[in-house]
Amino acid sequence: MLKHTVLAAAVASALLLAGCASQAPAPAPAPPPAVDANAWTARLATLKASLEAATRGTGVVIEQTADNQLHVVMPADRSFDVGRATLRRDLSEMLDKIAEGLRSATRASILIVGHTDATGGDSANEKLSLARADNARSLLVSRGVLGSIVKAEGRGEREPVADNHTAGGRAQNRRVEIYISEKG
Repeated sequence: MLKHTVLAAAVASALLLAGCASQAPAPAPAPPPAVDANAWTARLATLKASLEAATRGTGVVIEQTADNQLHVVMPADRSFDVGRATLRRDLSEMLDKIAEGLRSATRASILIVGHTDATGGDSANEKLSLARADNARSLLVSRGVLGSIVKAEGRGEREPVADNHTAGGRAQNRRVEIYISEKG
């Protein structure tokens, strides 16, 4: 009887295994859709090319930063008069061209940073640098760039790019810079 029990158990086990082997395996879950890790890099490259085409011949330089932003550098010595936030004609014309390249950048975040030279006090320079950035922002928005994606900030005289002891250096420090990144 023990032989029959062992034999019956072995047959039952074999049948069970045979039944499991004939069933199709459960389907694997579908993988998540592929995310292109370089999607912004591609958009950034396209935007950079668009801005370069729009600003060709103006002296504007479009740089890609280490943190994957575009840095729009305008010839600063033609930007602002001492103590003024009014955009000089050269700067207005450059910003018009930049606006051409930015109108389609609806998935971007744009920061305009205003700067001053060391003429004047810290408080006045803070206000002046913000007014410069605000004026540049207003011009871009008036030329069709989405206002909701453009921010302005002033940094006073804290980030000079040239010597504040010379007239030429001070002229270079009176500037606005534009940073473009992916909207967060």
